[in-house]
Amino acid sequence: MSAMKKTISLLLSAAVAWAVPAAAQVIGAAGITGPAVPGGAVGPALNFSLTPQQLDARYSAVTSRLDSALAGIASVPEGSVTFANTVKAFESATAAWQREITPIAFQSAVSPDPAVRAAVTQLEKKMGAYGVALSLREDLFKQFQKAEAKGETLDAADKRLLDATLKGFRENGLALAPEQREKLKAMQTRLGDLASEFGRNIDEKKDSLIVGADGIKGLPADFVASLERTDNGGYVVPVDEPSMVAYMRFAASGESRKAMLTKFTNRGGERNLEVLHEALGLRRDVAHLLGHKDYPTMVMKDRMAKTPERVLEFLNRVKDAVIERARVDLADLLATKRKDDPEATEIHAWERAFYARKLRSERYAFDQEAVKQYFPVDRVVEGTMSVYQKTLGVTFKELRGGPNWAPGVRLFEISDGKTGRRIGHFYLDLEPREGKHGHPAAYQIVSGRRLEDGSYEEPVSAMVADFPKAAPGQPSLLTHGDVQTFFHEFGHLMHQTLTQARYASFSGSNVALDFVEAPSQMLENFVWERNVLDELSGHWQTGEKLPQELFDKMLSARSFMEGTGYAAQAAYALGDIVLHTDVPADVSAVFDKIVAGITGVATIPGTHFVGSFDHLMGGYGAGYYAYLWSKVFAQDIYTLFKAGGVISPEVGAKYRKEILEVGSERPEMDSLRAFLGREPSEEAFMRDVRGE
Repeated sequence: MSAMKKTISLLLSAAVAWAVPAAAQVIGAAGITGPAVPGGAVGPALNFSLTPQQLDARYSAVTSRLDSALAGIASVPEGSVTFANTVKAFESATAAWQREITPIAFQSAVSPDPAVRAAVTQLEKKMGAYGVALSLREDLFKQFQKAEAKGETLDAADKRLLDATLKGFRENGLALAPEQREKLKAMQTRLGDLASEFGRNIDEKKDSLIVGADGIKGLPADFVASLERTDNGGYVVPVDEPSMVAYMRFAASGESRKAMLTKFTNRGGERNLEVLHEALGLRRDVAHLLGHKDYPTMVMKDRMAKTPERVLEFLNRVKDAVIERARVDLADLLATKRKDDPEATEIHAWERAFYARKLRSERYAFDQEAVKQYFPVDRVVEGTMSVYQKTLGVTFKELRGGPNWAPGVRLFEISDGKTGRRIGHFYLDLEPREGKHGHPAAYQIVSGRRLEDGSYEEPVSAMVADFPKAAPGQPSLLTHGDVQTFFHEFGHLMHQTLTQARYASFSGSNVALDFVEAPSQMLENFVWERNVLDELSGHWQTGEKLPQELFDKMLSARSFMEGTGYAAQAAYALGDIVLHTDVPADVSAVFDKIVAGITGVATIPGTHFVGSFDHLMGGYGAGYYAYLWSKVFAQDIYTLFKAGGVISPEVGAKYRKEILEVGSERPEMDSLRAFLGREPSEEAFMRDVRGE
């Protein structure tokens, strides 16, 4: 989110993400004592220092306990079956399993130890296979059917849990013949393995661009100072997201920019094209086996969108509204390029960011380097927390000595501002590190839920990002885009940790995929408000707030190149649906053709963006449209904050109560109506798309 990524809740694998019944997809802790915190009771009961052997042993022990609990549920005599001793007990048992399993799986994204990452990757395969087998337990399904037939009077949350649990089992193949179930189990297990491999192929890729003096021309001094040097005086530019973004904006050498973009786009390699193609085919086959026309039809029926047809109508509406605006953006870039090359006839992929930066500077008389000086990372972190505390009625306290997985990781405690009641914890892991998941993301490590003794499991989440390295003599400085990303991802942390949902399956950001981004996308608007930027900014040398003159220039440039941005998002979303519907032999060529047709910019020959597009295998398959779909609701929600002065404790309290705390204990549309006091509207979003 953020740079349009948001691994919101940690998916143990693509298979578990949808193969395990809905009631078992999230994490909680009843029934199992959490792993002890080394050295005492500072922070949450988590342990990130286990060896690969200890991780494997813990997985085996926790899974054995779950097996025993499930055997107990399956053995309840027919005359004694109730909602409480079957469906609710299943929710409790599976949540307890994931309470310990998810912190283990999380380490594949963040552990600095390659042996741990490798071990967790292997464990993820076991988790995926176990989840698939669990989703096909006929003995459990029959117990849940008996509970439904009993016709007990249930409140809304219990009824929603009952319906979701039964639906999950039915749609995972319990209506199939035994041999078909085995076939489904094998396909789902394989999908989990493929998802894990796809992500690791990207995260574990170690590459750099070696350039000489020509390759660093135009680059900011602090960026150059942060680069490692070769023995013969060359410069080593890491092929990671922060470095790539800076290099594409500033490097004077078009040849070097092209080389950098080629390397970055090909991080997944040829192997990921094979992985993706196999996964697309398996998803199609799973959908057919379960009686659905195609994979998008199967997965969208449980989202807000309901059908691929509605999504395609929406995406085409966005495309039609923005495509001329995008073409104007490209024409402006070409005119800027012609000042350097009068014979130029097109803008290439490696030129967009470079000429956009030049044009922005010419048109609005400022550049991002000037803005960065006012956003040292520590000031942004402190200011963001201040805004969230005031708006949502919470307090944050940093804890020292609590469990963590790497140097530089910070741990915070969240409490209610009025009562002082501790609510949960969150981590910030913002520094680049080898082997770490590099794209900004928020991970739900422990999900909140009501425990059997009446207490509440305190949620734990983590924000993971690779913000720019600090140059010698100064702190890490963030662009305004980085600030917006941080603010967005922090919104996910609040969605995950301020939950009060009764069941883990419904808590935090365990909501419909096409709603999950809405709370954080809404908060991106905050970083364009003067009163918010006064909290976030402070020159790294003087402490001076962002000057009004510079802020005015930023505001005037706010919608700069927004046409190309919306066009790209529509193109990615349409490409995602096409790949999942048609399963073409050459996934890269088909996806690139769609993107080029809508954005007007061709990809570099020999590159394969789709092989590094981890959304497609990391939980957003046939779901990338959700970023645009959810932004409709985000912009509508923001109209109330804007009317209330943005940093509004009153509006924030209602937002916390009606959106953040309830999760998906009720339909997302009902939560929107409760907050807005009316039906949701597309008006604010479409004004943005049209640039009005």
